[in-house]
Formats: sequence, C-alpha cells, structure tokens
Amino acid sequence: MSKKIEFEYEDTKYCLEYSRDAIKVMEKQGFDLNKFMSQPMTSVDLAFEGAFLKNHRTIKAAKVKEIYEALGNKNELANELLDMISETYNTLFDDDKDSNGKNIMWKTV
Repeated sequence: MSKKIEFEYEDTKYCLEYSRDAIKVMEKQGFDLNKFMSQPMTSVDLAFEGAFLKNHRTIKAAKVKEIYEALGNKNELANELLDMISETYNTLFDDDKDSNGKNIMWKTV
C-alpha cells in the first residue's frame, strides 16, 4: 500500500491512504468496489472519508466534507482513490508482503 495523497489544508498536513482495516470500515458503511462507477455519489464520498481512517481517524465528518469541497480536480481524485483502494484489495491475497516468510503450509486431503 504505497500510494498516498498528500496536501495541506488550513495549516494542517494530511496524508490520505488506505489500510485493510479502513476498507473493512468502508464496507460496513456500504462501500462496494463493484458499484464505484454506477453509484459515484455514494462511492466517492465513502472512498474519500475512508482515506482519512488510517492516519486521521479522529477528524470530524464535517471537516472531511469541507476539505473535499475545497479540493480541485475531483475526477482525477476519484480515479486516484479507486487505484489506491484496488491496490489495498490486491494485498489481501499477496502472501509475500504480510507473512515475512512464515507461511503455514496447508493441503487438502
């Protein structure tokens, strides 16, 4: 999970990124990657809010909305959020990154 969005707003630096836990919270709130393009009003809002969960969990929803409204190039922002979310989903099945060589070998009998 290497992609990040960084910016400064009202003298505060923000670093938006996702973790598996952030994605789980988003999914519980109704986020569905398959509906990202067909339901952009809901999906983009959830994706943007979710990007704050890893590093800025305590920020109020009203402040997140205020920041979103102040940001430019929202189309590109939505594309970047989608890429970052997809990257996080891809780590779910990536054995090499999380295991540190300690995979338990299993078999079907």
